[in-house]
Amino acid sequence: MMKAGNIRYIDFHTHNSEGAEDTVSVVNLMAGDDVPADFPANTLFSAGIHPWQLTDDNLSELQTELLLTVAHPHVVMIGEAGFDRMKGAGRETQEKAFMFQASVAAEMDRPMVIHCVKGWEYLLHARREVKPSRPWIIHGFRGGSSLAESLAGEGFWFSLGSKGLNPEVLRTVSHERILLETDDSGESIADVYRLFESVAGYAPDQAERLIRNNFNSLLNYRL
Repeated sequence: MMKAGNIRYIDFHTHNSEGAEDTVSVVNLMAGDDVPADFPANTLFSAGIHPWQLTDDNLSELQTELLLTVAHPHVVMIGEAGFDRMKGAGRETQEKAFMFQASVAAEMDRPMVIHCVKGWEYLLHARREVKPSRPWIIHGFRGGSSLAESLAGEGFWFSLGSKGLNPEVLRTVSHERILLETDDSGESIADVYRLFESVAGYAPDQAERLIRNNFNSLLNYRL
């Protein structure tokens, strides 16, 4: 990893593997993807069984592939794991995949990155059953303040892109549980920070310090 003084931005969830010298990028991998042989020193990875990957007969194969991927030391989080009522396999298969990943995250003592589309009741049920000791972070959250308040009350963290930077949400949830991301938008993480600063009322150095501290707290790092 680069020295803390060189890092301005944390891109918590991205599909862009190129990165930038002033950014720690957490690149998302799906089960079956290989960690690249070469990647920038300030790149980390998450890896998971995405609901969209699932069919009713490939779960066992994906579980094996995921275990191979997460053995890499730069894979620091499990996920995207979650529930999607609009795409992917049926609920039972999604639930089995999710609980498997929750058990892997618990065994490896790692946070979990959550994908959820219209499956919030399933996610809440899973959290209450698992009672995770490390944070579960909902990536790309775009819901309203009532949903955010409910999820925050259950202990979830939030990773927000530009479309999720809702003033009401930012007034509702603790900023100490917020991270920022570009996902697959093609945007610059610097632009997401600038929007966050505008909506939340932070100076640039305040926002950068906040997100860096949150990331350090999440992963027990010292960036």
